[in-house]
Amino acid sequence: MNSNSVESTINDKIWITSRVRMISERKALNNNFWSLVILTYYSLITVVISVFSDFYQSYYSHFNDMVIAASIIVLVASLVVGGFRFEKTAALFRECYLSLEKLQSSDLPDKDKAEKYGDILSLYPNHSDDDYYDFVVYHTCFERKDIWNGSGKISCTWYMTLSFLKRRLFRTSFIAIAIIAPIIFIAAPMFGGL
Repeated sequence: MNSNSVESTINDKIWITSRVRMISERKALNNNFWSLVILTYYSLITVVISVFSDFYQSYYSHFNDMVIAASIIVLVASLVVGGFRFEKTAALFRECYLSLEKLQSSDLPDKDKAEKYGDILSLYPNHSDDDYYDFVVYHTCFERKDIWNGSGKISCTWYMTLSFLKRRLFRTSFIAIAIIAPIIFIAAPMFGGL
């Protein structure tokens, strides 16, 4: 790519990158929300089954060991989730897209914008390919809008769509299983086993 084509598409690049970083921020906040909900849920379930331990010990022969293991798993998961720093990552993505929006609306020449664009990106974590795919799928398939990078139109591919659907299905299934599994564990003795 020559420098003229870079200069002629810089506003499109800035706009696309800022929108993808918005998606990255939203995903990080969503990950933070669901990790807190699931950890709180599992902590509550562990306390509830501990309170009714006499009832569950008659059904689960190693109930006490299972409660200890569940408590340790919740503790370790809390530490691991805390290490991901979803909120901090979301804040960095937000700072990045706000800086990019400010750059896009500036009156700088394209060459200076391109340089400043690179400077801004070097200060923040990069988004994933999946975040880019989500942007393209949302924008072109759901919102039915075109995305342009200079004179070239960006199209949604089958790979992007399948990747998007696969990740959505996995995430939804994971959350559903994480919520339903303890309910089955708690309810099984009440119904004589499931």
